Amino acid sequence: MIKKRRNLFIMLVVIVLMLSTTVGVIVASSNGTRFNNTILASSVADVSSSGLLTVTNQYQGIPGKTTKGEITTYIEKKTWGLFWKRVDIGEPNNEWYDVIYNYVYAGDHTFQLPSKGTYRITVVYVISGSGGAPDTITRTIKKTY
Repeated sequence: MIKKRRNLFIMLVVIVLMLSTTVGVIVASSNGTRFNNTILASSVADVSSSGLLTVTNQYQGIPGKTTKGEITTYIEKKTWGLFWKRVDIGEPNNEWYDVIYNYVYAGDHTFQLPSKGTYRITVVYVISGSGGAPDTITRTIKKTY
């Protein structure tokens, strides 16, 4: 009887330790501590049936720390089934470059895709502030039209 209680006690201690470790990991990864100046950076893309591409970029910095966001967005088309070639969007370096002096941002760009195919949208966020070195975060999205 005493042996069963001891085994039950040890099993409960192990379960409690496992749960407390799991909760600690969840809290550490969800509170944004992995970046110096950024809590969230995300990009989504949508292509209409007529080939109109809309890319929406957003970031959330840290109030009182984040001072500037630089977002570079460009589009590439897959050629010969192997290579990616940058699409001419009529902007310098064929990329959209946004500079934001705020800790939050949401904005989009639209572009009429020139032809059917597989496209890759790359977005590079550089978020600066007093939290440490600038955060560089890259998001990549593939779309077929």
